[in-house]
Amino acid sequence: MRVNRSVLLFICLIGGLITFGVVYDVIDYFWGDGWAVDELGTILQLIIVDDDSWWPMYNAANVRLHGDGIYQTVFFEDGMKFQYPPLSILPFVIFIKLGMGWETIREVMNFISFVAMLFIIGSIYYLIISVFKKFSNIENFDWKYKISFLLISIIGTFGFDAIVKAQYLGQIQVILDLCICLAFLLFLINRKYFSGACLALAALVKPQITLLLVWAIIRKEREVMVGMIAIFIPAGAISLYGFGFLEHVHYLESLSLMGKHGEAYWPNQSINGLLHRLISDVDPLSFPVNSYAPYNPVVYGFTVVTTVMLILLGLFYRPESGRVNPQGRMPISSSFDMATMLLLVTMASPIAWYHHYGILWPIFVAVFVVIACQLYLRRDLLTVVTTILFSLSFMLLSNRFPVLAKEQFASSPINLIQSYYLFGAFLMLAALFMLRRNLIAKSAVD
Repeated sequence: MRVNRSVLLFICLIGGLITFGVVYDVIDYFWGDGWAVDELGTILQLIIVDDDSWWPMYNAANVRLHGDGIYQTVFFEDGMKFQYPPLSILPFVIFIKLGMGWETIREVMNFISFVAMLFIIGSIYYLIISVFKKFSNIENFDWKYKISFLLISIIGTFGFDAIVKAQYLGQIQVILDLCICLAFLLFLINRKYFSGACLALAALVKPQITLLLVWAIIRKEREVMVGMIAIFIPAGAISLYGFGFLEHVHYLESLSLMGKHGEAYWPNQSINGLLHRLISDVDPLSFPVNSYAPYNPVVYGFTVVTTVMLILLGLFYRPESGRVNPQGRMPISSSFDMATMLLLVTMASPIAWYHHYGILWPIFVAVFVVIACQLYLRRDLLTVVTTILFSLSFMLLSNRFPVLAKEQFASSPINLIQSYYLFGAFLMLAALFMLRRNLIAKSAVD
């Protein structure tokens, strides 16, 4: 009976939050802008609307095949916002050499991205069962609970706005979401070599995830280190051989320019974006296609300082240090240590579009499993407060509130409200710290 109640509490808790999002989207569809429902319907039909990643990558591959410098031509001369490392365009180079045209390539990438969403659903389902087994020693589940887990996985994934938006935009972020989801799951079930490999694959497109290698070194997570290095070494060799050293130097120059300027457009849910909207004379509702926000020394200075502080926090805050459970393994909170670092490298980026927060969906799922078990066993004040913070964070990070992207919220200081994803991320960060300390305290008592 205890098992059933813990599982029921999880289903009610996360199911209620998902239901809130569904109801809100339905209300918005009939009486608001209806963006979320329209976009979901579009991606379910495999209709291609935008090519936010695919077109710049295809264009960069074409430039490379013509013998021109990728970043010198695409980024600096043409002003296209191509922010990916050289190796990221290798599949497009291969596609073009195989004789595939642009229309075919974009359809292939759209399909691959959609399949990645389906794999996320499967990973979430397995994650729910794995966390219950690890945290509560549950071995078997009744069929009705498995159906509930599957519905949560499907509706939750297709209702998590950051993931849906990434697919709608034609963003490689969906594939990165899958890599991070698998990395978190594999770490939790102690398949850490493969976890590190998944992190490295994501880092080949999003370099800030390379900081997880530093985290693994500090945490002495040897298997994660080996898994990441096993991908980095051959990938680095292929990249240097195929694109040359100079292209990588130019890539670093493009990163430097992006970090120096940042973006003021409201979907940039970073501290840089918040500060630009707050103190710069820019329109947060318009997206400059071929330029970045104007350089502001105050914004840049605060961005650098906060980036360093957030990264150091992720690297060196570790209440799990030296703790092991009776089986000689690190407690489940070590998985949330990794989750904290993943959250922080996203928040610390000067440009963190709201669809970048799609990596948090599996972390929320694992968190709510643990919280459900804690609430059933002992409803102390700290656990209740942690639950409330995670719930508020989930509502802010899994939904989009288009009413806030209106003219009446565009001027400073009221445009602070447009950074609700960032505020949700800070709530999640505080809640993760509380949960980790709570888990350690209870393991010490037990």
